[in-house]
Amino acid sequence: MRHTRAGRLVTAGLTLLFLAATACAPLPATGPRLATGDDPRSNGGTGTDGSGPPERPDWLAPESEPEWVNCGDRGISGIPDTVTARCGLAGQSPSIRLSSTATPDDAAPLVVVAGPETPASELAPRLVASGTELVDSRPLVVVDHRGRTDAAGACLTFAARRTLDGLADAGADPGSPELRGELADTSQSCTDELQGRELDYGAVGAAQDLEVLRQHWDVPGLAILGIGTGARTALAYSSTYPDRLSLLALDSPAPDDGDQEGTARAALAGSDAALRLWASSCTRPECGPGDADQKVEAVSAALDRAREPLADIPAALLSDVVRSALGDLSGASAPEPSGGDIILGDLIAAGPGDTPESVRGRAETLSRSSLPYVAGCSDLSQRVPVSRVEELETEWADTPPFGEILAAQLSACSTWPVPAPTPLQVSPTVPVLLLAGIADPVAGAAYLEPTAARLTAAGATEVRTVSWGAPGSAVMLHSGCARESVTTFLDDPAAAEKSTACPS
Repeated sequence: MRHTRAGRLVTAGLTLLFLAATACAPLPATGPRLATGDDPRSNGGTGTDGSGPPERPDWLAPESEPEWVNCGDRGISGIPDTVTARCGLAGQSPSIRLSSTATPDDAAPLVVVAGPETPASELAPRLVASGTELVDSRPLVVVDHRGRTDAAGACLTFAARRTLDGLADAGADPGSPELRGELADTSQSCTDELQGRELDYGAVGAAQDLEVLRQHWDVPGLAILGIGTGARTALAYSSTYPDRLSLLALDSPAPDDGDQEGTARAALAGSDAALRLWASSCTRPECGPGDADQKVEAVSAALDRAREPLADIPAALLSDVVRSALGDLSGASAPEPSGGDIILGDLIAAGPGDTPESVRGRAETLSRSSLPYVAGCSDLSQRVPVSRVEELETEWADTPPFGEILAAQLSACSTWPVPAPTPLQVSPTVPVLLLAGIADPVAGAAYLEPTAARLTAAGATEVRTVSWGAPGSAVMLHSGCARESVTTFLDDPAAAEKSTACPS
């Protein structure tokens, strides 16, 4: 059995686990309880009489604030002296308020939503380090995903992590009774601790914390920027509180419709395209030796070796490391390499059996929290049947190096409760800005236009787009052109360009 490895790094590939599920899970649950007593679809003072769409609420500076305190030793580093970081709570979610010496006192704050894979303490310094355009014009309130600091963030046991690690091992059978039992134990390690609150940690539950923040501020509406999987929370807020959203910006939004196979197909296409585009365009010394084909082959060989017994980092986790690195690429015009460039280059340069420290460090970071597993599973309403997992492994074997591994990970959430679907709704009065690269390892390849069309079908009438001519994710962290577009949009959505193309 694949779980008898001794001496390997036993950690769970949590970045991708939101992809993993099957149809053997319990019947759909009713969804998380509301965090407040308000009816989320009531007018809240900003709607109409029901004869038309709700009016767009004003985006205003807060009338009152939650308690913001010195962040102290909460793991936030890299904030320059010109920027102040204060910590607090938005509902159940840790939050960080950023302002600079140039931030106007009367500016309305922008809510920045992190996904379950990205702690606010990591996103906040990167927002500042990438450029101060945003924080100089308004306060940024970075809201973590619900569950970071409670049982949802630490519920996976040692055995559960080992099970998740082994899903992509050579010879693993997704339909075997042994694996089915181990996956049941895996989910139970968390459901025992969460005690009926399993689905409170999906995007809908996280959106409730944004509404608590709005109520603390006593403002008509929020302006929200969702990045990566954090865009699911932003869109859940749009759907649940359509009359309380003032502006919506989405940077590299992950698929949000709960369709597991479609999400996995997008991830496969985006990962493959991102790897090949990066290999052909990154000529920095940090990107490793060899030409484009040699770089791709080196990554493929490393993932193949990781599927064998006694691998230092098993294939499921190593694939997550590679794909998270592909989400953090610098682009050809950037003056310095990104963390993702360095991790990929180190992996390419390493000999067989060697594990670079950068790769090991990213693996440990991805395995630090159970939240991506809990939150990701809680957003999957359309699961892949067990029989289909093996079919996809065979089908996607023709798309190395990620195909078989992504297919194997589809069973990870198979015993988690199934949420009710949440239809996407965007008020036609709310301006929307969409940013995307040309190949994203989570969102997909060439997904800007299909995503814009989905938002339009959901009701949006003003979708402005920013395309980044490079592979990767979190466009505004890598492109000054994109940050300028976001700032312009927030200052005056009507004045923003309908379509902007940013170079690589």
